[in-house]
Amino acid sequence: MKVAGTDVFIKVNTGTEGSPVWTKVGGQKDATMTKNLGAMDVTDKDSQGWEESLPGNKSIDLEFDGFLIEDDAGWLEMEKGFWEDKELQLQLITPAKTYQGKFRLTKAPVKGPEGGAATASFSLKSNGIITVTP
Repeated sequence: MKVAGTDVFIKVNTGTEGSPVWTKVGGQKDATMTKNLGAMDVTDKDSQGWEESLPGNKSIDLEFDGFLIEDDAGWLEMEKGFWEDKELQLQLITPAKTYQGKFRLTKAPVKGPEGGAATASFSLKSNGIITVTP
């Protein structure tokens, strides 16, 4: 089944870890999830000049942007990732799956172009295990 981009979105926990309240970050335009798999180099003298590796650690990068809505509860929680050095609990939701875990904010540019709507972007890196539920 093909999935429309409008059916993929980010929610942030605006409650507590023990009693989560999943809130959609308002004004979203897009969302990108990049699954990363590291590699452990196991090349030795018997590799005949070819690199060899074993699977390494996994991580997920999330990037999304949307219109700047400064009083949106989800947007305000995302801001805490910068101002309070807060680890954020996020969900990336598709029609069939929910990817959930803890993330650290790495970038959060705000753009205010002349002649256009202001936007905010968020780049995050996973911090620990990410669960996937159908």
